[in-house]
Amino acid sequence: MRVACLLVPDFPLQALRRSLPELAEAPLAIVAGPSPRDELIAVSAQAAELGARCGMTAAQARGRAPGLDVRTVPGEASEAADGALADVAGAFSPRVHRHAPGEVLLDVDGLLPRFGSEEAIADGLLRAGRRVGLDVRVGVAAGPDVARVAARCATDVVVVAAGEERAFIAPLPLELLQPPVDVVLALARWGVASSGELARLPRLEVRLRLGSAGLALHRLACGEPVHEFVPDPVREGLREGIGLEHAVVALEPFLFLLHGLFSRLAERLALRGEGFAEALVELHLEGGGRHELRVKPVAPSPEVPAVLALARLQLETHPPGGPVDGVTVTVTPGRVRWVQGALFGAPRPAPARLAMTLARLAALVGPDRVGAPLVPDTHRPGAWALAPFAPVTTGDRGPGTGDREVGNGPRATDHGPRPPVLRACRPPRPAQVVAVSGRPVTARLDGLGGTVVGWAGPYRSAGDWWTGEPFSRDDFDVATADGALLRLFFDRLSGRWFADGVYD
Repeated sequence: MRVACLLVPDFPLQALRRSLPELAEAPLAIVAGPSPRDELIAVSAQAAELGARCGMTAAQARGRAPGLDVRTVPGEASEAADGALADVAGAFSPRVHRHAPGEVLLDVDGLLPRFGSEEAIADGLLRAGRRVGLDVRVGVAAGPDVARVAARCATDVVVVAAGEERAFIAPLPLELLQPPVDVVLALARWGVASSGELARLPRLEVRLRLGSAGLALHRLACGEPVHEFVPDPVREGLREGIGLEHAVVALEPFLFLLHGLFSRLAERLALRGEGFAEALVELHLEGGGRHELRVKPVAPSPEVPAVLALARLQLETHPPGGPVDGVTVTVTPGRVRWVQGALFGAPRPAPARLAMTLARLAALVGPDRVGAPLVPDTHRPGAWALAPFAPVTTGDRGPGTGDREVGNGPRATDHGPRPPVLRACRPPRPAQVVAVSGRPVTARLDGLGGTVVGWAGPYRSAGDWWTGEPFSRDDFDVATADGALLRLFFDRLSGRWFADGVYD
């Protein structure tokens, strides 16, 4: 099995800079904990120039370099960066294993027909990592263990050809194989410093003296597989977060931070070919409070401005009620529908503009009031529902059809009478009706109507008796003396008359 390893060097440093891009040029040192005695685990190039080194305590580093910016990495920033790295691997292969924070393995068997070479696969992984804000190293080899070693000794990309594993590992120092400390001390006493020297030792003797850890290290030094590749279950949701040193109290600075989170999530969704179906925004308030808001576009959208507009609307309507010192966004992905327009039909709107328009309409009237009309499965007259809006695919009509109607129903022409058009009242409006033996004899609606001179009906309908909203009604079409044509119905459950519409 051919396996690729994605490794993020100085992962805590890159995770923090990814969540706070303004720290890209700062002399930054990452400390393991908040105590001054905690050691530095990563330093930037600018901090190294000031004299900071990994292994120093925070107090020692501040004493040597007063201008040093010493920080810890929030858990949500580390989790988001690790999730983004897994999304990069998942964009290439469905078989992904998150081995450690900042280190992901993926099965690349079967990708050669698409990319042509393993070097091209590695270059694609390298570029995809930079898209999500991570500078990665890539190692490709037979099995996960050799691939991890290749990634650790790579500047950018290292591909170990099949059968060359032992020759590749032999000149490497033992530290790159990450052996246990007690094994390193024992090998140092033996005078063994390189992987090749360890591989030349008898395996049985190594096992008798160093146990199972020494046996695994000897197998790796010989380029043999040590562990099996077991892929992780497929993850559904995506998560990004940021912790703030200074709480935010104004809307515009907060939306600026939220835009950065949504942008990073959009890059990860693009790797999956998906968009925002729903976003849960958790605001962490000063004093331990919490405020949540759900952002749900009318249809899954990859557009950050559209989702941000909905978030702005909710924040303006329901403010958090306190300063915000942390934000976490959890996104439910959804498949974005791209529709091909007809060759000879009217042009369709651009997906980005359509998403923005839907978001603005939802901001004006509410997300629950924007969509496409839908006829529900019921016999209730005038029933309708609202479904999420999505462009409908229609086949090409062929050249020369223009805007002609398609269908076998009756058509209005310039040489014949046009059928009447019903202007429906939604909801139905109360009407003043006098009826004799169930037949309307006078009918009035907002100044229209009078004595009924012609009528048709009743058209009786009833249903939904098994629900909480049954209906039972008699419909009539009536013509009055003033020339009005009305559609009336008698609600047999309430005993009242209503106007369902007026015919033109």
